[in-house]
Amino acid sequence: MTSVNEILKKALEIVIPSEEERRKAKKAEGELKRRLNNLLEKFNYIEYKFLGSYARDTWLKNNLEIDLFLLFPESVNEKEMEEIAIEIGKTIVDEYELRYAAHPYVHGKVLGVEVDVVPCYKLKRLEKIKSAVDRTPFHHEWLKDRIKGKENEVRLLKQFLKAGNLYGAEYKVRGFSGYLCELLIVFYGSFYELINNARKWSRKTVIDVSKGEVRKGKQFFVVDPVDPKRNVAANLSLDNLARFIERCRNFIEEPKIEFFVKTKVELPENDAIATEIESRNTAICIVEFEKPEIVEDNLYPQLERACKKIHEFLSRQKFMPLRSDYYANEKCYLMFECEIKEISRIEKRIGPPFEEENHVKTFLEKNKEYRHFIENGRYCVYVKRKHWKVEDAITDYINKNWKSLGKNVGEEIAKGFRLFTGKNILKEEIEDGLKRKLVEFLAMKF
Repeated sequence: MTSVNEILKKALEIVIPSEEERRKAKKAEGELKRRLNNLLEKFNYIEYKFLGSYARDTWLKNNLEIDLFLLFPESVNEKEMEEIAIEIGKTIVDEYELRYAAHPYVHGKVLGVEVDVVPCYKLKRLEKIKSAVDRTPFHHEWLKDRIKGKENEVRLLKQFLKAGNLYGAEYKVRGFSGYLCELLIVFYGSFYELINNARKWSRKTVIDVSKGEVRKGKQFFVVDPVDPKRNVAANLSLDNLARFIERCRNFIEEPKIEFFVKTKVELPENDAIATEIESRNTAICIVEFEKPEIVEDNLYPQLERACKKIHEFLSRQKFMPLRSDYYANEKCYLMFECEIKEISRIEKRIGPPFEEENHVKTFLEKNKEYRHFIENGRYCVYVKRKHWKVEDAITDYINKNWKSLGKNVGEEIAKGFRLFTGKNILKEEIEDGLKRKLVEFLAMKF
């Protein structure tokens, strides 16, 4: 059996940037400095710093991106800061697009290297923080010396996460941020020590990097050394924490290079998926609608909200939902699977006990369709259900409650949606991403 050290040695070949890539990076950095130094004669109150994984040499092979931060005095108002930063960003990159996070920022390329030009305030103390990016210079100062000598350990962790779709704190992923990776390596000292110790983490583990201790708390919490009230792992979902721990256990049990390689897996044929859907005898419904033109960090929370709302409704209606999920690419999809396809036309409504005369009267006045009966001392009646098929219930709920499904998602669904049931979605040509999501949703082995 191949030893852990041999596996990690092979993995390093995957993650360490080549000399050619490093030369390309240095050339782009030098060109950026030259352009900035000329430009900042006009804006001499602005400083700039290279921050993030490039500045600390923890970036992954073939994933080079330079983070350039423009530091503004606190006296400059936010709107002016954004306008000036965009003007500078547009000027210093060869091609650009505007992106949005805490502030609008410029993403572009310089000599073929991707660059983010991000504005923030130059603060003396974090108490005056105005947005999340203002912490970044503090993070860099805390990490830059502590991470030295451990850069490749960070790379191993990032690639381990990336291969498992767990790298990235954005809402689409809800995984591990680069900063969180670096803190964990500083705390544990190496990739292997982190993986070995993480097997014992729980949902209540607290890792205090500054104090050098692990303790129990109310939730999984990695204390930010520059802002002790902040949880660096706040965006990490509970399910992704569990997936990471499972991945650590599997690696320790049987180390393989595959843990660092994102392999392309052959999906089952459509006929096999259709057979699985039919054999389950469940109700599978997929709602398709146009994708709203909003940034992903706004889109995905809304898709999650829409799923949750409809799932809760199906549960109240006794369709016994097993699972719900969402997917977005060219279009958006909400997926639901229920144990019950079709429910009885009537349901029993249980009313007040016979002792409560006034409540009994009110109950009987509201429910006159069937004769009442008494059971265990309580008044009961049958009422006709409005919907007895899952697809009809979902359609009616969406039509009446689209405003509760998230602002942009709700508005897009209100314009029109299609609802597929069972294997009908396979009758049309579906893209690989959606097919993969469907197979994962069905928990099929492939």
